[in-house]
Amino acid sequence: MELNLFKPIFKNITKYNAKNYNNFIQFHNDKFGNSYFFITLLFTILIIYIFVMNILNKNFVLCLILLCGLFLFLYFRLFVPVKEYKDNSKMLKNNKQLTYTFTFYKNFFTINKKRYYYFSLHKVFETKDYFYLYINENNAALLSKDGFKLGNCNDFTNFIKKKCLLKYKESK
Repeated sequence: MELNLFKPIFKNITKYNAKNYNNFIQFHNDKFGNSYFFITLLFTILIIYIFVMNILNKNFVLCLILLCGLFLFLYFRLFVPVKEYKDNSKMLKNNKQLTYTFTFYKNFFTINKKRYYYFSLHKVFETKDYFYLYINENNAALLSKDGFKLGNCNDFTNFIKKKCLLKYKESK
């Protein structure tokens, strides 16, 4: 019985290229872009408000700390994601495509032999051509529906729905 835990149920080989990466970025922005912008705006306004209140109270040391905090916050919220996008796009253009092997077992799955557990997934979205397995809020693995070498897309849909019951969403 224990041997079944390590027997692959599904195997998928997906090739990443600039086109499917850009399609994913568009999907991600459609799903999360407004809330990301709203949270960034809200925290920026809050920090500026606290900054102004401390200027009025002549607490200049705290103002300096808040100003540094605001710049760091905006740097990580605005510039780091743009840099990551540019770096990933450049890497995909230089390599033309990257290949990832996904192997799904009963209690976990691997991406190029790195192990992940289903319960640790942040979200799972199914689109017309892909499954987007969000490892965390900002990182996702793209799983092509055409890439199944073991199992098929319909069986995988049923499998991942059961494994990620409240995290699975269909977006067609």
